[in-house]
Amino acid sequence: MSYAEYVKHYFTLPDCIIFLVLALVLLAVVYAVFYIYSKGRFKNPRKMQHEFFSLTERFYELIFSGGSIIGFMAAYYLINRFVTAGPFFVFWSSYKDYLLLVFMIISILLNTFCDHVLVKLKRLNKSEMASIRLTGMLYMIIIFCYIKFIYEDNNYDMFITYFLTLMIGRFVYFDASFKDFLNCIKDAAKNIPIMIMGLTFLGLLCLRGYSSAYLLKHNGVITNIFFCHLYIIVAIFILHFVVEAYFSKRKPKKTKKKPIENNEIFIDEVTNLEDF
Repeated sequence: MSYAEYVKHYFTLPDCIIFLVLALVLLAVVYAVFYIYSKGRFKNPRKMQHEFFSLTERFYELIFSGGSIIGFMAAYYLINRFVTAGPFFVFWSSYKDYLLLVFMIISILLNTFCDHVLVKLKRLNKSEMASIRLTGMLYMIIIFCYIKFIYEDNNYDMFITYFLTLMIGRFVYFDASFKDFLNCIKDAAKNIPIMIMGLTFLGLLCLRGYSSAYLLKHNGVITNIFFCHLYIIVAIFILHFVVEAYFSKRKPKKTKKKPIENNEIFIDEVTNLEDF
């Protein structure tokens, strides 16, 4: 299969439309779960909306961070598969281990683009962002375990080594205290239900893709997982603005105080004089 045929397969109609609709439906279910949870926790509409958007933005960041890492792995895999001759092949064969580090930096930039430009995450502070990214690393480790032990593919061992090195370097640095590390772990543990929802979302897409032959096993598991993340990101981009517009119309209106008229002030003054 040539590269053109490889890419064309993922954009054939109506399969890609059905897959996108499925991603939109599953994302709507995620929104519904977050909405029910937020409404049950807070009676105040403002607090409920803040909690809802905080949960959705954590889910977004989980998908963005996971998708960006899977993306550079898929790019590395595709280059190894389809670039088999020519000057670039010679260059790639000589320096691909170093270029993998460049790809990792690009994935970080891609993650920043997703959560600062594509969909701005406005309700997460730095500690919340750090905690969900740590949860995202656990999310990726679970995916790697699936590839290694269930899918039984040993072609990605080098990726796993690089990723674990990146994970350790992310949280072990000279000015970090053990207490800060424990606090980050504690905050990340609160995001486990969101991670489970993300893995379930991904698993249902993969199940549909493999059962319908839209995702082909011989195309590489890492590429298939990347395309699932890509569909989820597109669904987020579409429905995020719909949800924002829905809640903007439901903002609680501020009650205006009725102005006190002059005659009411005069009556009050007369009453006070009579009491005197």
